[in-house]
Amino acid sequence: MNVLLLSFTLINLLVFCKSFDVHQELSYAIRQYSLLAKNLEDDDRFIYTGDPNNAEWDKSTDSMSWTVGFYTGTLWKLYKLTKDDYWKQQALRKQETIRHRQFDESNHDVGFIIMSSFGNALTLTGDKSFEAIIIQAAHSLATRYHSKSGVFRSWDNGAWNSGVDGDVLVIADNMMNLDLMFTAAALSGNETFAQMAISHSEKTIENHFRENGQGVFHVVAFDETTGNVRRKFNYQGYADDSTWARGLAWVLHGFVTAYEHTKTRTFLEYAERAAEYFVDHLPEDWIPYYDFDCPFTEVYQPRDTSAAAIASHALLKLFKATGKVKYFQQAENILESLVSPNYRADGKSSYKIPAIFVNGTVFFNAGNFNTAIIYGDMYFLEALDMYTTGSGYKNTFITWMLGLIFVHIFRIF
Repeated sequence: MNVLLLSFTLINLLVFCKSFDVHQELSYAIRQYSLLAKNLEDDDRFIYTGDPNNAEWDKSTDSMSWTVGFYTGTLWKLYKLTKDDYWKQQALRKQETIRHRQFDESNHDVGFIIMSSFGNALTLTGDKSFEAIIIQAAHSLATRYHSKSGVFRSWDNGAWNSGVDGDVLVIADNMMNLDLMFTAAALSGNETFAQMAISHSEKTIENHFRENGQGVFHVVAFDETTGNVRRKFNYQGYADDSTWARGLAWVLHGFVTAYEHTKTRTFLEYAERAAEYFVDHLPEDWIPYYDFDCPFTEVYQPRDTSAAAIASHALLKLFKATGKVKYFQQAENILESLVSPNYRADGKSSYKIPAIFVNGTVFFNAGNFNTAIIYGDMYFLEALDMYTTGSGYKNTFITWMLGLIFVHIFRIF
């Protein structure tokens, strides 16, 4: 019996010890972004996606894109991980070109934009002047709150997104913008910001999650007059009854963040539900296809490394929130696969893009896939940062197991 227990303990220890070289991956990221930052020093435009076979990213994104905070956020993460002032100065310079977005009432992603840039700046520098920018951005996002529906309007209606007159369109991704509202509430004492974010979270649970844990809807259209749900559908996924992988990753991340701010157990429960569905539907190598329900016919179905990176960070946050080791292991499995040659931007001799990953999918139906994506890189660095912290918990667990092994060895002999 003791021998069997010892064997079981050793097997578990070996499984849990599996890891990758964090320093090697950080060195790789520094090398790639050093090339990129040098090219962008005198360029006020922003990167978004990049063809792996090109030596430069697509720099056609101006300061009004929803993605402009992610490059600055990546620079801040590199500063945190390296303590090298070069990255801090690059981040400060770049974010000045998007300072005006704090007043933007036309885009729900002001949360992404401001928290990735000025939110990180506040955390890492302690400069309280950034607080006013975060609070103003929350006021701007609050103008998009639709009180009858209890949600923040995501997209304004248009033929491109199937929005029609009288719609209040809400996408699952919008959970990610609530961090701005919770943070601004804490900084300003204005609890209305937090109450709006709580209501939006509750409505997402009520309307975006399918029954019996069958994934999530990407888009919910509310009636502007009554606040009732008009219809539910997918825009970026495969079909209306499928689950778009990155959309689910945004939901997972958004709910664990909402829990961190509020300690509301329901938010944690739905973060865990999202995590369970995400992990249970991953292929063998842990990197999702762009949609969990896409058919495997003769049509090529791409992976989405950005969804994997977002989910890995969210799972590490979930590990911290719950203490459940399985979430650390799941995040580690995703990270290990991401850093393999299959997905790294140096994985093939033909690749030239100064990025961390390729094989990202922005929008499959629009032909935007197999690309480097800036938010995929940023969330990987977020995960890498948290992984090094989480390893402390892991090492405690390993120490405990080693002690258990020695106890059983002593009893056997």
